[in-house]
Amino acid sequence: MSYLLPGNVVGSRVHVWWYRSFLARIDSKRSGSPKSHVRRFVMRRRITSFTPLVLIFALLLAACGGGGTTGGNSGGNGVNQQGLSGGNSYISCPGSTNTTAAAPEQGTVTLTVSGFSSTPAEDALVQKNLHNFEASHPNIKINWAPIPGDYPTKMRANVASNTVPDVFYLQPAMSNEYISSGKLLNLSPYMAHDGVKADDYYSALLNPFTCTNGSIYGLPKDWNSLGVFYNKKMFQDAGLAAPSASWTWNDMQNDAQKLTKNPGSPNAVYGAVLSADLSRWGAFLIAAGGSVLNKDGTQATFNDQTGVQAMQFYASFFKNKTAALPTTVGAPWSGDAFGKQRAAMVIEGGWLIPYMASTYSSVQYGIAPLPVGPNGKQANLSFTNAWSAYSGTRHPEASWELIKYMTGATVQESQLNAGFALPTLKSLANAPYFASHPDFKALFDAAPYCFADYYGSQDSTIHTDVSNAIQEILLNKQDTQTALNNAATQVNTHLQGG
Repeated sequence: MSYLLPGNVVGSRVHVWWYRSFLARIDSKRSGSPKSHVRRFVMRRRITSFTPLVLIFALLLAACGGGGTTGGNSGGNGVNQQGLSGGNSYISCPGSTNTTAAAPEQGTVTLTVSGFSSTPAEDALVQKNLHNFEASHPNIKINWAPIPGDYPTKMRANVASNTVPDVFYLQPAMSNEYISSGKLLNLSPYMAHDGVKADDYYSALLNPFTCTNGSIYGLPKDWNSLGVFYNKKMFQDAGLAAPSASWTWNDMQNDAQKLTKNPGSPNAVYGAVLSADLSRWGAFLIAAGGSVLNKDGTQATFNDQTGVQAMQFYASFFKNKTAALPTTVGAPWSGDAFGKQRAAMVIEGGWLIPYMASTYSSVQYGIAPLPVGPNGKQANLSFTNAWSAYSGTRHPEASWELIKYMTGATVQESQLNAGFALPTLKSLANAPYFASHPDFKALFDAAPYCFADYYGSQDSTIHTDVSNAIQEILLNKQDTQTALNNAATQVNTHLQGG
C-alpha cells in the first residue's frame, strides 16, 4: 500500500516503516525490533465470496475509519469506531488558507516531490507514474526526492527550516498538525474548478485529510488491510487444508503447531512469524472485543482484561514455540521471513505481494482473512496515506495537477494491478483485477470489519509505547498485565499533555 506503502499504508515507530499502512511506515515500523511495525478495519458480519464488490466498498464508507478524528481528545478512531459518525472530521481548520485556485503558470516549472522510501518494487512504480505524468504534462518537471528513515520527523525538520517539498505524502498521524497550522494547500478550490468531487472517494478514507468545515488538504492515494499470507506447500506437506473464511483463533494455533519444525535450531521453520507491533496485535485486540482507547479518546483501555486475554493469545505462539520474531530467523521484517520460507504464515498487507513477486517469486502462497475471534467477531486494520501540497509552494497549480493525476484512476489502477494497494476511488470498485486475483480479494473483503490503525494526535507515541510493551511480553521480559499497565500509564500521560 503506498499507503499503504508509498502512500501505502504501512509501518510505524517501533516498526520499520520500511514498506507501508500501507509501507508508509514500514521503514519505522518493521516487525522484529522496537522499530518494527507495519500498520499500514470491525463488523461482526462477514462477507461471503459472492458479495458484490460494490456492496463491499459501500460498506467501507461506514466501516473503514480512515483516521479522521485527529483533533485533541476527539481522537475517535482510537476508540475502535468503524468509520466516523456522519462522515465528520474533527481536525481544526487553519486560521487562513487559500480560497481560490491559482492560474496555470507559463513556461516550464519543476516540482520537488517527496515521500517515504519503500520497497524497490513500489518505489519503481511510483517513479514510473511520475514519469508518465511528466510525459503528459511537458511543462512540469519532477524532482523525486524520497525521504528514508523516520519520515514524519524529517518532514517536521523540513517545515522548521522552510525546505518543504512542493508535493509530498501525508500520513493520517501528520494531518492534525499540518492542516490546523496552515502548512498545506487547500485543495477544495482546485477540486471545484476541475470537477473533482469529494464523493468520488470513499469518505472514511478522505476524512483524515479534511478539516471541520469540509475543506480538503490531501487526497487518499490508496488503502490496505491485513491478511494471513500462508505457504501453500508447507500446508500441503503438513496435511492441512488452506485456511477458510471462517477459520478461528484456535485453528490458527493448531495449524501453527503442525507447521513448526525444529524450533530454536538454526534451520527452524515456524508456524508463524509475528511482529511486536500494535499494527498487528491491534486487530486481535478488537476481535476480542477490546479497544486501544476509551470512547472519548482520553484514556488507554488496552490493558483491561480483554486486552490481557488478546495479548495472551498472541503471545501463546511464542510460549508454545510455534512463532518467532523476524529477527529470530535472521529477517528484517515478517515478509522477508516468509519469503525465505522460515515462516509458514505471516500477517501483512498488500505491500507484501510485489515484494514476493520481485524477491521470492518461486514461493507459492495464498492469502486468508484474519481468523475469527473467540466471540465470533472478526477484525482488521486499515491503512491509508494521501498526496498533499505545501501551502508555501511557488507552483500551486502545477502541484494540484500532480496530486490530481497521482490520485486518479489511471495511477490507482496501476497500483491495484501491481497487487500492492486497494483503490480509494469508488469508480474502481469493480476493477477486473479483483475477479482475476481471488487471493488479493481477501484483503479487499475485509473492508466491512476494518478499523483505522490510527489513534488521534498522540498516534505515534501510542504505537511506540504499546509496541514496546508487546516486545517485552513476547521476549518474556515482563508479564502481560505489568507490561500493558506500564504502557497504559505512558499513553495516559501523553493523552493528558504530559
